[in-house]
Amino acid sequence: MKRDIYFLEKTFKLAKNAEGCTSPNPLVGAVIVKNNKEISCGFHKKSGNLHAEIEAINNAKVSLRGATLYVNLEPCCHFGKTPPCVDKIIKSGIKRVVMASLDPNPIVHGKSISKLKKAGIKVSIGYLSEKARRLNEVFFKNMQVKRPFVVVKLAQSLDGKIATANGVSKWITEERARKFARKLRDKYDCVLVGVNTVIKDNPRLNGFKKIPYKVVIDPQLRIPKDSYLLKNNLQKLIILASAKAKKKSLKEAKVFFIKEKKGKLPVKEILSVLYQHGIMSVFVEGGSETAANFFEEKLADKVHFFIAPKILGGKDALTSISGQGLSLRDSPKIRGMTIEKIGQDILITGYPYYGKK
Repeated sequence: MKRDIYFLEKTFKLAKNAEGCTSPNPLVGAVIVKNNKEISCGFHKKSGNLHAEIEAINNAKVSLRGATLYVNLEPCCHFGKTPPCVDKIIKSGIKRVVMASLDPNPIVHGKSISKLKKAGIKVSIGYLSEKARRLNEVFFKNMQVKRPFVVVKLAQSLDGKIATANGVSKWITEERARKFARKLRDKYDCVLVGVNTVIKDNPRLNGFKKIPYKVVIDPQLRIPKDSYLLKNNLQKLIILASAKAKKKSLKEAKVFFIKEKKGKLPVKEILSVLYQHGIMSVFVEGGSETAANFFEEKLADKVHFFIAPKILGGKDALTSISGQGLSLRDSPKIRGMTIEKIGQDILITGYPYYGKK
């Protein structure tokens, strides 16, 4: 068992090499072991590329007869952009497959295991299953709910402010924390903000290594014509407006009109539109009202709170989450929480729990 866990841990490390690159596919790493020695490995690098198991099989320089394959997720058994991995595994001579988790995709779920067993291959499953789920939390959410995975990121003072009483917000946290936050953008398909953030800060919303989709919630289409977002990478700009808004041309940007509910655009409808257009994960960066909407509608799946050791005060200073507010009974509890120090700032990461639905 210890040996199995050791090699499964290596599959997680391999899979993480492609964070932010495989959407809508999961992160997968594979290791092949023979006579207690690792002989080959691979990982899924990009959607449309070879899957991890095939990479590992192709990379092997010796016979795989009698070998063990370790993989963090159940291999596929259907034709997609690439042929089924299971068929290649069976033909390779591999005699045992150890996987951390079943695939949540109903097309695959459990079917690959049955096919492997029928071919006389021994299958072990369940080691590190929770870790496997966390690694592919976006993919599991997509498959089980048919909705994007939502991450809310906020940077605030110790007393919960994101700007001073006179509106100054640059910079609450230090450069090291801001750089870390920018790297987080690389993991997700899009960065989402409200139009007030665009008007006030004129952000670029780029990642550290990649340019994600930029999504702006702009009910009345107030985005300034001279904003950076309307000058660069327009093919990656999505604007969500009210069905009541006066339609106007925004060059090459995609504009989707959504029916208002109680005077605002329902977050659930926003996520539905994004999912239909291939966006599997959403990184929410502001502002205060936008963040509140995701919590009030119980649709934030994960949080990253950067907290600077500063006290701003001021009754008119903007809080990190505004909106109507939640009762103590309805407020989400943060589970699986981790706390780390980044420079002088603190990062709290966790998963909101809204109770039984």
